[in-house]
Order: sequence, then C-alpha cells, then structure tokens
Amino acid sequence: MSRERETINISNASTLTNLFYLFFHGGKAAIIPFLTLFFRLVGLNAFEAGIIIAAKTLTALIWAPLWSRCATAYNHHRLVLILSLFMMMVTYLSFPALYTQISKAEHCMAPGNINSNSSTDSQKLTGGPQTPPANYSISKSSFSISTPVSTINVTEKVETSSMIIPLEVSHYTAEPTNVTSFEPSENETDHLSRRDLYSFSSHPTTDKDQNVIQALSTFNTSDTEALDQQLQSILKALNFDLDEFLKANLSLNELTTLMNIGRNYSDQITEKQAEKLYRQLHELGEANVAIQVKERSVNNERYKRSDLVDTLKEKLHTIQATLQDDRLLLFLVILAIIVVGEIFASPVEKVADDSWFDFLSRIDDLERYGQQRIWGSIAFVLIPVVVTVAVDHSPCFLPFQIHHYFLHFYIFAVLMAAAIVVSCCYPVPPPANGKHTSKICKGIRLICCDGHGFLFSVTLLLTGMVYASYHNFLFWRIQDLGGLETTMGLCVSIGAFAEIPMLILSGNLVKKLGPSWMVSVSLIILSLRVLFYAFNQEPWAFLPIELSHGITHTTLWFAILSYDDFNIGASVDRSLRTILSSFYFGIGFSAGSLISGLVYHFYGSSVLFWVGSAVIGGWCVIFSIVQKCMPKKEKVRYIKLLRSESDNSDEENEDWLEMALKDH
Repeated sequence: MSRERETINISNASTLTNLFYLFFHGGKAAIIPFLTLFFRLVGLNAFEAGIIIAAKTLTALIWAPLWSRCATAYNHHRLVLILSLFMMMVTYLSFPALYTQISKAEHCMAPGNINSNSSTDSQKLTGGPQTPPANYSISKSSFSISTPVSTINVTEKVETSSMIIPLEVSHYTAEPTNVTSFEPSENETDHLSRRDLYSFSSHPTTDKDQNVIQALSTFNTSDTEALDQQLQSILKALNFDLDEFLKANLSLNELTTLMNIGRNYSDQITEKQAEKLYRQLHELGEANVAIQVKERSVNNERYKRSDLVDTLKEKLHTIQATLQDDRLLLFLVILAIIVVGEIFASPVEKVADDSWFDFLSRIDDLERYGQQRIWGSIAFVLIPVVVTVAVDHSPCFLPFQIHHYFLHFYIFAVLMAAAIVVSCCYPVPPPANGKHTSKICKGIRLICCDGHGFLFSVTLLLTGMVYASYHNFLFWRIQDLGGLETTMGLCVSIGAFAEIPMLILSGNLVKKLGPSWMVSVSLIILSLRVLFYAFNQEPWAFLPIELSHGITHTTLWFAILSYDDFNIGASVDRSLRTILSSFYFGIGFSAGSLISGLVYHFYGSSVLFWVGSAVIGGWCVIFSIVQKCMPKKEKVRYIKLLRSESDNSDEENEDWLEMALKDH
C-alpha cells in the first residue's frame, strides 16, 4: 500500500505538533529574551552584545532556508529537525561551561542581584579558601624541644577580611628509642657506618614492615620467636624499615654478627639458624623487589596520567587567565559559539512549520494550520515567570559553584530534551510527487511593484529595528534601575499574554479601520511605548505598558497580512510571509541590534529609546501621508478564484463575469 493511502490519525498528529511547539517555545522563552543578560554578566558591553545578536540573526536568515530546502529535497525533515534541536541545546549549554572559566565573585554584585555576604560567595565560587589574600598571617606558638621527648605544637591561624579560619595541625611526639642492649664493638660500628642505610632517621617501622617481619615466623626452629623479636628490635634501634634493611644486602657473616650483637653475644644463634634466616631474608628481598618493580610500573602509568591531567589543567588555567584578561578574546569565543551553533540550529522553526503545512496540504486540511502557534504563546506566558522567580529566590551561587542565572540554561535544556523526544514522532509530509517550486520571486515582485506593499515592507523594517532595541536592552535598563529578574519575566509573560486576545480582536479592528490606518495606529502606540521606556524610572512601571505589545506587534502584523494583494493563494501567502518576516526579524532586527548596541554603549538607554520613539513617530507621519495620497486600487473580484477560501458564494452575484453577461 502506498504511503499516500495509509490511514492518518490527524488528531494524534495535531497533538504531537502542539506539544512540540509548547516544549520548543518554552525552551526559547527560558533563555532567548534573557540572553543579553548573560553577555553583560561575563563583562561584554552593549556594542559587543549587539554585534553577537546581529551575527546570530543574519546567520539564521541565511542558513534556515538552505536547511529547509535540503530537508524537502531529500525528504529528511525529521532528521534535520532532531539534529537542529540537538545543536541548539549544545550551543547554549556551552555557555555555562565557558562561564566556569571566567567566573568572579563580583558577578553577584550586578544590579538587581542582592548579596549579603560577598566573601561567602567568593568561597563558593572558588571552591573554598585558595591562595591567601594580602593580609594573610601565620602565628606559631608553643614550639619546644625537650629531651628525651620532643614535642611540637603548631597553631596556625589564617586571617581574611571576613573570617578567621583556625587550622588544626596534629601534634607529633617522637619518643627516643631504647638501645641499651645495642652495644656493638668498634669493628661492627665501622662496618655499619660505611652503609648510608644505617644512618638514623626519624620515622618508625611502618605497618607494612611489621607484616613482612611477621613472615619470618615460617622458620621451624624453637628460637623463631626470639629471632623475630630480635630482628624487630634491631630495626627499631636503627630506625629504618625492612626495605632499607634488605637493600643493605648483608652477607651471612654480617647477618650472624648483627643478630649476635643484638643478643649481646649471649645464647648465640647456630650456623643452621643463621643460614635459614639468611635464605628467608633473601627470598623476602627478591619478592619485595618484584613487588617494587610492579608498583613502579603502575606508578609510572599513574605518573603519565597525572602528567597528562596536569598538562590539561595547566592549559585550562592558561585559557582561563587569558579569557579573564583579554575581553576581546572572550568576545570572539562567544561570537564563534553563537555563529557556528546557529548554522545548525537555525532551521528548527522553518522545518517544523514547513513540514506541518505540507502535511496538512497533502491531506487537504489546511484549516488547522496556524492553530499550533497558540501553544507557543502559552509557553511564553508561563515559562519566563517560572524561571525568573526561581532565579530571584535562589542564592547567587548554587551547589558546585553554579551561578543562579544558569537556571535559565538548565530549564531550557530540559524543555529542549522534551522537544527532541516529541520530534522523533513529529508529523512529516510524504515525499513530493513533483518538483518543488518556490514562490519567493513572485512574492518579491508583489512587494516591490506595489506602492502599498513597499510601504508595508519599510514599516516592518523600521519596526524590526526598534523591536531589536528593546528586546535586547530593555532588561539592561531594568537592571540599571535596580529591578529584579522577576520583573523581566513578567514583562515577557504580559507581552505574550497580550497577543492572545488580539488574535481574536484584530480582524474586527482591521475591517473597521482598514489595513493602512490600523498600521498607523499601531505605529503611534509603539512610538509612545518606546518613549515611556526612555523616561520611566520605576522597574515595576514597565509591566502595564507591556500590554500594548498586542497592538504594536500582533495587530500590526495582522493588518499588513490582511492587505488584499498579499492574499492570492496559500503557497504565495507563505512566501510573502517569509519575505516580510525577513524584513522584520532578519534585516531589521540585525541592523537594529548593531545600531542600538552602539547607541546604548556611547549614550545610554534613555537616548536609545528616545531615538527609537522619534524614528517610529516620524515614519508614522510619513506613512500616513503617503498612503493617503496614493490612488486606491480598484477591487478585482476574480482574484478570489485564486484563494483557497473561494468557496464563499455570498458575493457571486457581484462577480464581474456575471455582470458582463447581463450587459449583453
């Protein structure tokens, strides 16, 4: 049975699509609106942040259509979707790893972050006390040497600017050994002095040595215990361990003499006992040498691994110091991560949208197309508040020296992982029967060759630039005013919530005012909104003005897309939306990021928003005058025949063909 004839459960497909949009846009809502806060956290200025966002936007503008075209040509929509989601997650999760190399305690003193104990955060950041500060001091007391017992008492006290850490040092007491029974003759003393191993040291016999000595109990002689005890007493008297004793390589005569010296020449050991002891000691020595060779080989491997780890640590510390000292290098590293990651992560939305549209088109159910976007809006309403409240109500540094800002990244990762799971079952269209034809060129002709279409395009370009200014730097202004992240999260949530009712009301407003005048109203409100950003000094006061986002964004787009010449067929409509989105979210947003970053860096946020308000206000006047002076195009009814909604027959009696037939 061919794939086209397979039974398709449209309800399950719709549910999977809605879940994907919920998880994917939830992940975006957790990090994308707050990304410039990370750039500020690591020390980048506004112009550098603007360059990074502009590069990210332009990269997506170029690569997203290419990936989508490849996915359609080779019928690998799902594979491209999963790969893009994975690369997006890897890209943004690399920032917490990068931050660990440049983290500083003063990062908790950024505007909007309240920290009562910077020294505590510094310790959490560096993993405990490290190199002492300049006022570090050590005092030693109670240092005394007495005979016959030597006692060393050390008390160290480390003083820092905020705390005193006493360091307890264990007291070591060395008792002199009793060697009254050890009285060698002059010859033996000379013989022993010729061996460096016989020099007295301060370490006692170890537990390992005691275990080896106990092995001498294998002697089957009546005097074995006495020999063991005597050997232990000699080791204790000489104060060196069994390894050193075996390395001395004593001859049989030397061993016998040494043992008899320990016995004060009383009850001397027999020659047979000495030979057996000598043989046993050498067997122990050979076994000990074999063990030492094996341990040395293992230790060499450990040393090699340790050297490799030390080398990597040294290089890591070098990179860390370089990133901390060279902000240009840090900027270039972040820029490279963003651009390379965006090359592979950019097609997610494009591929998902195209796949769902083609899927519905093949089963002739395009009425469902567009309904999935409401779940993305729901995600943008809920997730930002949850994340920012969690950040504000957590300590500046979480366990393992994690800055609380990175809760954004970790929640993003969880939601993206869920999106990857859902994408494995994401509905994709069957292979296309014919050659894919693009309507982009036709869409460009409609825009450039029509006066109203050209005005709408310029409007989207300018509003996209202004949108970039407050999308990137409004939260910087809130930080400067002492606002918390919760305020920022509420701004995003309120703006997303304001879009939902406007999806219902925009149609009636456009019918009453017309697309052109509705655009003019949206521009006026946008100008006033940005002007309010410039003069407001209270962080919480930004919240009510965000309700205007529904008019300045949703209604603006609805009015432009309602223009008659932009509605001539489903495939052309989507091509037109792609072109218009490129003006707004692509060229306009990237140019606005560069310009707004430059203005913010040199003149501040107030000037930035004042200029943005003036630009939109001025264009609103120009747009209103020009569109008023342009001649109105006569409505051509046959254009309805090209629409997918042409089944509406209420106005068929007014069709031009019917009127022409009546005239004849």
